Amino acid sequence: MMPHMTDPGSLATQARKMVDAGATAVHVMDSAGALTPPAVRERIEAMLDAFGGDAEVGMHAHDNLSLAVANTLAAIEAGATRVDSCLAGMGAGAGNCRTEVLAAVLDKLGHDTGLDLWALQDAAEDIVGPLMKAPPTLDRRTLTLGYAGVPSSFLLHVERAAERFDVDSREILIEVGRRQAVSGQEDLVLEIAAGLHSAPAD
Repeated sequence: MMPHMTDPGSLATQARKMVDAGATAVHVMDSAGALTPPAVRERIEAMLDAFGGDAEVGMHAHDNLSLAVANTLAAIEAGATRVDSCLAGMGAGAGNCRTEVLAAVLDKLGHDTGLDLWALQDAAEDIVGPLMKAPPTLDRRTLTLGYAGVPSSFLLHVERAAERFDVDSREILIEVGRRQAVSGQEDLVLEIAAGLHSAPAD
């Protein structure tokens, strides 16, 4: 789920273990939305090379750097045959790759997806959008998630700690990313916020 924290070769080695255990496809899960198109290509190509035709490779992109569609296209160009997307970008952080946008871009590039673009747009705006209490938004918080390489599970914890200790939530996120924390380590947030609060001003 945090492919930006390891090199393409190491990721491919771990993915190959999944294939050897019976997986028929393995996805690059960019849950922090931290990858860029070149980084996606490197990881997809390394996995395809490691699989040697024994399994497919896919891509799951988040939009924290506003690159979900671009990263999905990079994955397809590198040989991925499965990609994830969601209507209206429904998902954590700034959301996932938007199906209605991806379909439009693929159509413009000449890919025959068989998708009804108008129906996707209507479903995204008229059905899925109203269902979301907090629609995915690209703002300074979610952008910093991608910039720092932090999963969205940290966001609520960071916001609460930032208010409690009167520090900028972005500074907490940067330190969480520097420590390469992963989901399940949200308890670090209070320690980091307290440390930032007590640190002398420059």
